[in-house]
Parts: sequence; C-alpha cells; structure tokens
Amino acid sequence: MVSKIKSKYRNVDVSIGLAFRCLPESYGRKSFIRYTKKDNYLTIDIAVTVEEYEKMYKLEQRFHLGNLFLKFLNTALEKYSFDGLENEIFINDIKIWAREIPLKMDNGSTKLCNWFNEEIDWTVDLDK
Repeated sequence: MVSKIKSKYRNVDVSIGLAFRCLPESYGRKSFIRYTKKDNYLTIDIAVTVEEYEKMYKLEQRFHLGNLFLKFLNTALEKYSFDGLENEIFINDIKIWAREIPLKMDNGSTKLCNWFNEEIDWTVDLDK
C-alpha cells in the first residue's frame, strides 16, 4: 500500500505519520493532529484505552480502529490543505488499497477486505 501511495501521490509534498496507542485510561493520553510546516510533516496520533479495547473481539477492534483512522485523517485533511491532494479521492484510495492488506486468521488462512467495511462481518471469524 505504501508504494501505491508514494507512486500516485509522489507530487504531493507532505509526509504523514500515524500512531495508534492503546494505553490504560489512567495515563490520560489524548489523541492529536499536528502539522509541522518546517518539516512538512502531518502527525496523526490516535489514543484509545485498554479498558475499552480489552472488551472487544478482534473484529470489533479492527472495525473501530479503521473508523477512527478515517475520522482523524478526514479531520486532518480538512484542517490542512496540501497542493495536489484531493481529500475525497485520497481517502477513497486509502480505503481501496487497505482492502488488499492480508489478514492472517487463527487457523493459518489469510483473508482480504478486512478494513474500512461499513459494518462488522462476523462470518470472517467463524473459521477459527
């Protein structure tokens, strides 16, 4: 996916860094979006709580993280504009390319189309 992004968006002068943090609620860590103009670097740092995620199945975690990522990416791109980057097309490309990321199942098989679905597909987890 990274090579596809670099190829299609090679004329867009920005680097995007992404962090997911799953920490105890007591840490009080907050999510943030920051753009450093000097370095032309957009940082999206998403914090979720262990307490919330330990109650979820892996499918729910993936679904929730995917939606959070898209929400934060959309917010960042609305706040900061970059020449040559059409936000809606970029986000759609990310959704399409992420579906090509294979997911190794507990039984050893691999599945595609695991990210950015409209709803949780519980059947994915039935072949453990």
